[in-house]
Amino acid sequence: MVTGTDLAGHGIHTYDDHFQCETLFDLVRAAGERSAAIGFEGYTGSRLLGRFADIDGVTALETDDWIADRVIEIAREQRPAFVIAQLGRVDDIFHRYGPSSPEVVPMLRGTDARLDRLTGVLTKLGYGIVILLDHGQHDIPGELGRGHRGGHGSDRDEDRLVPCTWVAPWAANS
Repeated sequence: MVTGTDLAGHGIHTYDDHFQCETLFDLVRAAGERSAAIGFEGYTGSRLLGRFADIDGVTALETDDWIADRVIEIAREQRPAFVIAQLGRVDDIFHRYGPSSPEVVPMLRGTDARLDRLTGVLTKLGYGIVILLDHGQHDIPGELGRGHRGGHGSDRDEDRLVPCTWVAPWAANS
């Protein structure tokens, strides 16, 4: 998401690899600005992206609300030109229950509220916002009637569907 290229171009196979191409972090730095990456310990937002950003917003805390709070705190206090954040609990819940399960509804409602809050604060600070997923997901029937869970990585349409939306600060505040 920070390179605009595929695996062959960026060379990232594990969290511990180094980018083999120019990233948004490099472009921001070359323009004399700073970037930030925010995520949970052990997740992509910290283990990979946080290593390359100028401001590493890693947290050991366990909620996507804390990630949203940290994004707002860093945006207000440090004013980076580029911020990338990973709301990791959404993915966890979808993997645990599957995307079609009623158990994901509370997480979706919470995510909508978080994104509404983030959009409101960040656009007032002048940030444009892009919201996207890193992958789609399909239901995997559970074993012995234990419900479903979610998976991805196949050629199924559900796995390749990656919703994306963006908000321009001038459009949100008009």
